Amino acid sequence: MIRTLARLAPVQLAFVVHDLETAAQRFEAVLGAGPWRGYLFDETTVGGRLYHGRPADWSVRLALDSTDPQYELIQPIEGPTIHGEWLEQHGEGFHHVGYIVESIDAVAAEMRDAGHMPLMEVHSFGGDGDGRAVYFDTVDAIGCFVEAIEPPARMPDPHFAL
Repeated sequence: MIRTLARLAPVQLAFVVHDLETAAQRFEAVLGAGPWRGYLFDETTVGGRLYHGRPADWSVRLALDSTDPQYELIQPIEGPTIHGEWLEQHGEGFHHVGYIVESIDAVAAEMRDAGHMPLMEVHSFGGDGDGRAVYFDTVDAIGCFVEAIEPPARMPDPHFAL
Protein backbone atom coordinates (compact mmCIF):
# COMPACT_ATOMS: atom_id res chain seq x y z
CA MET A 1 0.00 0.00 0.00
CA ILE A 2 1.24 3.47 -0.88
CA ARG A 3 0.49 5.23 2.40
CA THR A 4 0.58 8.75 0.98
CA LEU A 5 -2.03 7.98 -1.67
CA ALA A 6 -4.16 5.85 0.67
CA ARG A 7 -5.01 9.02 2.63
CA LEU A 8 -6.10 10.94 -0.47
CA ALA A 9 -9.17 11.02 -2.68
CA PRO A 10 -8.65 10.99 -6.45
CA VAL A 11 -9.03 14.42 -8.02
CA GLN A 12 -8.87 13.42 -11.68
CA LEU A 13 -10.18 10.68 -13.96
CA ALA A 14 -8.33 10.74 -17.27
CA PHE A 15 -9.16 9.24 -20.65
CA VAL A 16 -7.10 9.02 -23.84
CA VAL A 17 -8.90 9.86 -27.06
CA HIS A 18 -8.27 10.16 -30.78
CA ASP A 19 -10.14 13.45 -31.18
CA LEU A 20 -10.46 15.90 -28.30
CA GLU A 21 -13.42 17.86 -29.64
CA THR A 22 -15.52 14.77 -30.38
CA ALA A 23 -14.70 13.23 -27.01
CA ALA A 24 -15.60 16.44 -25.16
CA GLN A 25 -18.99 16.46 -26.89
CA ARG A 26 -19.59 12.82 -25.89
CA PHE A 27 -18.61 13.46 -22.26
CA GLU A 28 -20.90 16.50 -22.15
CA ALA A 29 -23.84 14.57 -23.62
CA VAL A 30 -23.49 11.48 -21.43
CA LEU A 31 -21.97 12.76 -18.17
CA GLY A 32 -22.73 16.49 -18.18
CA ALA A 33 -19.00 17.21 -18.15
CA GLY A 34 -17.67 20.64 -18.98
CA PRO A 35 -17.14 23.42 -19.52
CA TRP A 36 -13.74 22.49 -20.93
CA ARG A 37 -10.42 24.32 -20.89
CA GLY A 38 -8.01 23.22 -23.64
CA TYR A 39 -4.23 23.08 -23.31
CA LEU A 40 -1.31 22.11 -25.48
CA PHE A 41 1.64 20.55 -23.68
CA ASP A 42 4.71 20.84 -25.92
CA GLU A 43 8.12 22.51 -26.02
CA THR A 44 6.52 25.97 -26.20
CA THR A 45 4.14 25.62 -23.25
CA VAL A 46 5.86 23.50 -20.59
CA GLY A 47 9.31 23.68 -19.05
CA GLY A 48 10.15 20.00 -19.16
CA ARG A 49 8.95 16.70 -20.53
CA LEU A 50 10.45 13.36 -19.58
CA TYR A 51 9.79 9.85 -20.81
CA HIS A 52 11.37 6.92 -18.96
CA GLY A 53 13.51 9.40 -17.02
CA ARG A 54 15.01 11.16 -20.04
CA PRO A 55 14.16 14.44 -21.77
CA ALA A 56 11.71 13.70 -24.55
CA ASP A 57 10.10 15.55 -27.40
CA TRP A 58 6.40 14.79 -27.10
CA SER A 59 3.20 16.78 -27.28
CA VAL A 60 -0.40 16.24 -26.25
CA ARG A 61 -3.59 18.25 -26.35
CA LEU A 62 -5.68 18.01 -23.22
CA ALA A 63 -8.98 19.25 -21.95
CA LEU A 64 -9.93 19.74 -18.31
CA ASP A 65 -13.45 20.21 -17.03
CA SER A 66 -14.69 21.64 -13.74
CA THR A 67 -16.34 18.60 -12.11
CA ASP A 68 -15.12 16.95 -8.91
CA PRO A 69 -13.36 14.71 -9.55
CA GLN A 70 -12.22 16.38 -12.70
CA TYR A 71 -12.43 14.72 -16.11
CA GLU A 72 -9.31 15.03 -18.24
CA LEU A 73 -9.26 14.12 -21.92
CA ILE A 74 -5.86 13.60 -23.56
CA GLN A 75 -5.13 13.44 -27.27
CA PRO A 76 -1.54 12.42 -28.08
CA ILE A 77 -0.07 14.50 -30.92
CA GLU A 78 3.52 13.38 -31.45
CA GLY A 79 6.44 11.64 -29.83
CA PRO A 80 6.52 8.74 -27.41
CA THR A 81 4.06 9.00 -24.53
CA ILE A 82 2.24 6.57 -22.30
CA HIS A 83 -0.94 8.13 -23.70
CA GLY A 84 -0.12 7.26 -27.31
CA GLU A 85 1.03 3.77 -26.36
CA TRP A 86 -2.21 3.15 -24.47
CA LEU A 87 -4.28 4.42 -27.38
CA GLU A 88 -2.46 2.09 -29.80
CA GLN A 89 -2.70 -0.95 -27.52
CA HIS A 90 -6.12 -0.48 -25.92
CA GLY A 91 -7.97 2.15 -27.92
CA GLU A 92 -9.84 5.07 -26.43
CA GLY A 93 -10.82 4.92 -22.81
CA PHE A 94 -9.86 5.24 -19.18
CA HIS A 95 -6.12 5.76 -18.69
CA HIS A 96 -5.21 7.05 -15.23
CA VAL A 97 -6.38 8.36 -11.91
CA GLY A 98 -4.75 11.53 -10.58
CA TYR A 99 -3.96 12.56 -7.01
CA ILE A 100 -2.82 15.95 -5.72
CA VAL A 101 0.16 15.38 -3.45
CA GLU A 102 2.34 17.58 -1.29
CA SER A 103 5.55 15.98 -2.52
CA ILE A 104 5.98 13.99 -5.70
CA ASP A 105 9.44 13.02 -4.49
CA ALA A 106 7.97 11.39 -1.35
CA VAL A 107 5.31 9.57 -3.39
CA ALA A 108 7.95 8.50 -5.94
CA ALA A 109 10.05 6.93 -3.18
CA GLU A 110 7.05 4.96 -1.91
CA MET A 111 6.05 3.94 -5.42
CA ARG A 112 9.57 2.77 -6.28
CA ASP A 113 9.76 0.77 -3.04
CA ALA A 114 6.51 -0.92 -4.05
CA GLY A 115 7.85 -1.67 -7.56
CA HIS A 116 5.90 1.02 -9.44
CA MET A 117 8.40 3.02 -11.48
CA PRO A 118 7.87 6.52 -12.86
CA LEU A 119 7.29 6.42 -16.62
CA MET A 120 6.58 9.98 -17.69
CA GLU A 121 6.84 13.46 -16.21
CA VAL A 122 5.89 17.00 -17.09
CA HIS A 123 6.88 20.07 -15.13
CA SER A 124 6.61 23.84 -15.26
CA PHE A 125 3.17 23.83 -16.91
CA GLY A 126 1.56 26.40 -14.61
CA GLY A 127 0.94 30.05 -15.29
CA ASP A 128 3.96 30.97 -13.16
CA GLY A 129 6.25 28.19 -14.41
CA ASP A 130 5.38 25.86 -11.54
CA GLY A 131 3.49 22.57 -11.40
CA ARG A 132 4.71 19.01 -11.78
CA ALA A 133 3.08 15.68 -12.60
CA VAL A 134 4.50 12.15 -12.72
CA TYR A 135 2.84 8.99 -14.05
CA PHE A 136 3.66 5.69 -12.33
CA ASP A 137 3.51 2.18 -13.78
CA THR A 138 0.62 0.62 -11.87
CA VAL A 139 -1.14 -0.99 -14.84
CA ASP A 140 -0.33 -4.60 -13.92
CA ALA A 141 -1.43 -3.99 -10.33
CA ILE A 142 -4.67 -2.02 -10.83
CA GLY A 143 -5.36 -1.80 -14.57
CA CYS A 144 -4.46 1.85 -15.07
CA PHE A 145 -1.70 4.36 -14.38
CA VAL A 146 -1.52 6.57 -11.28
CA GLU A 147 -0.56 10.23 -11.65
CA ALA A 148 0.84 12.28 -8.77
CA ILE A 149 0.31 16.01 -9.23
CA GLU A 150 1.92 18.98 -7.53
CA PRO A 151 -0.50 21.55 -8.93
CA PRO A 152 0.62 24.97 -10.05
CA ALA A 153 -0.57 28.01 -8.13
CA ARG A 154 -2.63 28.81 -11.22
CA MET A 155 -3.06 27.34 -14.66
CA PRO A 156 -2.30 29.57 -17.63
CA ASP A 157 -5.13 30.85 -19.75
CA PRO A 158 -6.45 28.04 -21.95
CA HIS A 159 -4.54 27.59 -25.19
CA PHE A 160 -7.66 26.76 -27.23
CA ALA A 161 -11.43 26.55 -26.89
CA LEU A 162 -13.61 23.48 -27.22
